[in-house]
Amino acid sequence: MQVPTIRSRGSRLREWLGAGLLFAALTFIVLWPQPARWLTHGHAHQDSLFNMWRLSWIAEALTTQPSRLFDPPILHPATRVLAFSDAVLLQGLLATPLLAAGAPILPVSNAILLLGPWLSALAMYLLVRDLLAGRAGAGLSGSGGREAGRVEAEGQRPDSEIAAHPQGTPHPVPVTRHPLPVPGPYWPALIAGTIFALLPYRVEHMMHLELQWSQWMPLACWALHRTVQRGRVRDGVLTAVFVLAQFLSCIYYGVFLVMTLALVAPLLLLARERATLVGIARALVVGAVVCGPPLLMYAAPYRANQQVLGGRTAHDIQRWSATPGSFVSAPADSRLYGWTADNGGPEGRLWSGVVALLLGAIGLWTTRRVAATWMYGAMLVLSILFALGSNTPVYRLAMVVVPPLQGLRAPARFGMMVALALSVLAGIGAAWVLARMPRGWRQHAIGAAMLAMLACEYASDVRSLHPWIQRVPIYAAWLRMQPPGAVVDLPIARANTLPLFEAEWAFYGRTHKHPMVNGYSGYFPRRYLNVLGAMMRFPRGDSLAALRQQDVRYVVVHEDRYEPVDFLDFDARLRRTPGLTLVGRIPDPDYPATVFLLDPEPSR
Repeated sequence: MQVPTIRSRGSRLREWLGAGLLFAALTFIVLWPQPARWLTHGHAHQDSLFNMWRLSWIAEALTTQPSRLFDPPILHPATRVLAFSDAVLLQGLLATPLLAAGAPILPVSNAILLLGPWLSALAMYLLVRDLLAGRAGAGLSGSGGREAGRVEAEGQRPDSEIAAHPQGTPHPVPVTRHPLPVPGPYWPALIAGTIFALLPYRVEHMMHLELQWSQWMPLACWALHRTVQRGRVRDGVLTAVFVLAQFLSCIYYGVFLVMTLALVAPLLLLARERATLVGIARALVVGAVVCGPPLLMYAAPYRANQQVLGGRTAHDIQRWSATPGSFVSAPADSRLYGWTADNGGPEGRLWSGVVALLLGAIGLWTTRRVAATWMYGAMLVLSILFALGSNTPVYRLAMVVVPPLQGLRAPARFGMMVALALSVLAGIGAAWVLARMPRGWRQHAIGAAMLAMLACEYASDVRSLHPWIQRVPIYAAWLRMQPPGAVVDLPIARANTLPLFEAEWAFYGRTHKHPMVNGYSGYFPRRYLNVLGAMMRFPRGDSLAALRQQDVRYVVVHEDRYEPVDFLDFDARLRRTPGLTLVGRIPDPDYPATVFLLDPEPSR
């Protein structure tokens, strides 16, 4: 028997097109002026350069020597350098065909970064829309349950049962699809998507490519709900695929997602309408079998690095843990709440906005008897505790139980899990409010007003933008034509001034193809730190010997990074140093440089 669909495919297409356009417009408004300058400007933070460097290196490695993917030529001669930080492999795969076709790196990087909030909004839209449209939504909105009861009282069986058993056999796992009690463009789901995609946490991390790609988290929750309701293997595999995609996009979020779901997902088993435990377990096990091997392969260089480099220090974790003040702190770029920035430090600005908190509180209260959504209440509480990091014993215990946490520096990034839970609850709260409005234009007006209030709350003035030079510097073009040999760019950082210009030297160094002593990442190997120590006395002491041990052949001095008087004195000393031979000064309006050759053997 063919089951009539509630809406035609054309209607669904119009719905998703409308939601996509709305989220794109909101992203443009809230993150202004960054979206308007995506072709020419990137975030002024050095991580913007790091984003572009990672994408360009992945594209180069995949199109030339895929076996060298995790061994880029920075921090020479270290290995597995790409795994010193998040590799953003999925974003790199997306960028590769564009970069291989000759697209400039800056707009490609910006487009992929801005794609994260937009896709996150659509993913949250799907999750909340389906939660409210399904039978679980009957208890969430305040009116869906009455509609379901009316259908059954009239002797009509739910469409799901007809679909599953056309012969009339009773089925214990209904998959009912009731329409939302709120007509029109699904305002609650739009509200939830806006909160998840554009809350102040996003603006705080606009320089972090990996932290913008959170769309797989709501998709994993969406697939998990379907797995528990139906017990189908394909839903279990889909859950695992989304979890894997989150790891490939952002390791922080992948670890946080798996860790949190392991603790709160069992609450879904308390729902009355679910598949058998055997069916659910079978679906999830098959998903783990399918996606586990590629995840283990991806994790291998990270595990190896953690064994060699060790985990994060207690000081680092404490420094990047949230505090109670973090939850009432917004970034300085926030137009409305920028004055609260001092309540929390970098990484510690987790304010969600008044509208989100009010709607989330309503959603939490109204679903206290709906088992299908208890998971999000528990997720909210646990994520807040985990975000506080080593300020509570909860996270310290979690680090013992979950070893990957020892390699993650910033527990405050659990703020994205807080946003995930709060967005779902706020969507449910919005549905409860709208269901109590008279049907028609009033519901639309209230829904639109909620969205407008969110846009006003979240509006930012992202002014920390820089017109990064996209052409190849002349010194790099010259180096590309020279014989093999490692390069060191000066000024180089000191251990207590990292990273200084290291991200910039690595970014532009990608164009000359030589190994580099310089580099920028989440970890710095001991050998590199030893070189920094020796370079404090450059060109005296054992500094030249330290460079020779790194196979350095070319010394590039960026004169515009020194005070003029200091550079003249430094340049004169270099010219008098035995073992260093002046090649010449390379005039460049943006990157003037003087290049020296380092003799492979010390002068006698």
